[in-house]
Formats: sequence, structure tokens, C-alpha cells
Amino acid sequence: MTRNVQRTSKAAVCLLLSLMLAVPVAFGSPTSAHAVTAAEKQAEAEAALASLNAMQEQLDQASADYGQALSEQQEAEDSRDAAQARIDELNGQISEMQEHLGDRARTMYRSGSSSMLDLLLGSTSFQAFATNWDMLAQINESDAEMVQQTKDLRAEVEDEKAVYEEQARVAQEKADEAKRIEEEAASTVASMQATYDSLSAEAAELLEQERAAEEAARAAAAAAAVEAAAREAAAANTNRGGGGGGGAPSYVPSTGNAIVDRAYSQLGKPYVWGATGPNSFDCSGLVGYALTGGYSRVGTTYTFMSWPRVSDPQPGDICTNDHHCGIYIGGGQMIHAPRTGDVVKVGPVHSGMIFVRQP
Repeated sequence: MTRNVQRTSKAAVCLLLSLMLAVPVAFGSPTSAHAVTAAEKQAEAEAALASLNAMQEQLDQASADYGQALSEQQEAEDSRDAAQARIDELNGQISEMQEHLGDRARTMYRSGSSSMLDLLLGSTSFQAFATNWDMLAQINESDAEMVQQTKDLRAEVEDEKAVYEEQARVAQEKADEAKRIEEEAASTVASMQATYDSLSAEAAELLEQERAAEEAARAAAAAAAVEAAAREAAAANTNRGGGGGGGAPSYVPSTGNAIVDRAYSQLGKPYVWGATGPNSFDCSGLVGYALTGGYSRVGTTYTFMSWPRVSDPQPGDICTNDHHCGIYIGGGQMIHAPRTGDVVKVGPVHSGMIFVRQP
């Protein structure tokens, strides 16, 4: 009996210990559970950031393609209109020649078919005969030239009609292309919004932290580049025996730098794809306004990439790559319309951008 009680007590103790040891296994420690959740949220934020950045680059590229399509559409429409104007001009010349030839034909008909022969046979001397012959030859030659000119003008009209039809086709093709790009951009913006909406509150907060870290890294890189350029300039100045310090150019309100002033005046306005102002901008729309003061697109990143490059960028120059652009304000900084969900702001020049100046 005693042995049975002892065996039962030992079994109870073992069972109790096993239950105590099983609790952490069954429910997990709060610390480990929190770590897993934080890692998941961080991964969610990083994935969202990568996706949003990729979609924004697509949007920037689409903006350049859209502007290019609209520009080519306008060029085709201008060529089409020029062809129509030339057609109208040629038809006017043809009408004048036809009227003149008609008058000649009516005059010859009223004078009778023998008038030319009478003119020659009625000559009283060889000199008069020769003079009359030359006059008739000139008249016939003039008529023949007008007939040939009329034929040539008609042929030119047909050529211009072909130009008109081709340019009309190109204009419509570019209009359709611009419409397609616009629709695809709208779809991309919707996808970006869906990405934002799908984020948990914790991941959304981490996303902003990730973006802030990106901006800080860009700013640090830009500052390092400016410092390196300043050191090089100072060394070159010292080698030339000159004095004075370097330092990046800075913005002072109302300095007369109209490009920079206009860019600063738009700070805080929202980024909207395809917008050229006055209430919102995309990147090239903002640059267009800063350059001209007008709310129209003066070029795309493709256009800016072909402008004269500068090795000593000054405030008011354009910093650009093949899909994004901004107005340089000095110190490795630019004013730009960065992305969907953001506003016109000051930020570091992106790595790989070149500096160009309006020709």
C-alpha cells in the first residue's frame, strides 16, 4: 500500500513538472512572439517600399512617354495643317492659271482660227513677218508654260495631300498612344493606392521610416559629393594661387533667380501624375513651370537629357535622369515633385542624375 502511494506521488510530481514545462511550449514566450511580429511588419514595409518605388519609376517613365507622345502629336498636327495650307495655296494658283488660260482660249475662239495666218500673211515686209512670228511663238510658249505649271502644281497638290494624310495618321496614332499611357498610369496609381490601403498601421509607420532613411541616405550622399567638389575647387584655387572659400551656392528669396524663385513658390503642392499646374505637378510639369512661368510642359526627361550638360551646376539648372527631374538649388539639393502621395519639396539630388542647362 505504501509503495503504491509513493508511486502515485512520484507520478503526480512528474505530471506537474511536465505541465509546467509544456506551458511555454504551448503558448510561446511574449518576447519571441513580439520579435516575430516586428520582423513580419518590417518585411511587409520593405516589400511595400520596393513595390511603390518600382511603380513610381514606372509612373515617371510614363510621364516622359506621355509628354513625348503629346509633343509628337502636336508636331504631326502642325505638319498636317501646314500641308493643308500649302494645298489651299496651290489650288489658288491653279485657279488663277486656269482662269488665264480660259481667257486666252476664249480670245482665240472669238478672233477665229485664221487670225494667226492672217497676221503672218498680212505682213508688209519680212521684218514685220519675223516680228509677228516671234510674237506668236512667245504667246504659244507662254501658254504651254502655264499649262505645264498647272500640271506641276496639281502634282504638288497630290504630294501635299499624301503628306496631309500621313501626318493626320501619325497625329491620331500619337493621340491614341497618349491615351493608352494615361490609362495605364491611372491603373498604376490605383495599384499604389491599393498597396497603401493593404498595409497594417505598424507597417505603414515602418514604411515612412524606411522612406525617411532613404531620403537621409540620399542627402548624405549629396552632401558628400558637394564637400568633395568643394575640396577639389579649393585645391584648384590654391594651386592657382587664389584665395577665398568655396561652398555650394545657396538660395536667398528674391535674388532675381526667377527659375529657383518659381520652383520655391510651388512647395507643398501635391504630386499628381501628368499635372502641369497650377494646383499640382508631376516632375517635368514642375520643371516646365519653373523654367517658363507657364502651366505647360516644355519638355520631358528625354528632352532634358539632350540639353547641354554642365560640370559646374548652378541654382536654376536642371538635374535629370531618364525618368525623373528637378530644379537644382545648390548644395546638392533640388526642388522636385517626387511621387504619388507626396508634395513638391526640397530633397537631395538623386544618384546618377546629370545637370543640364536650358539652351
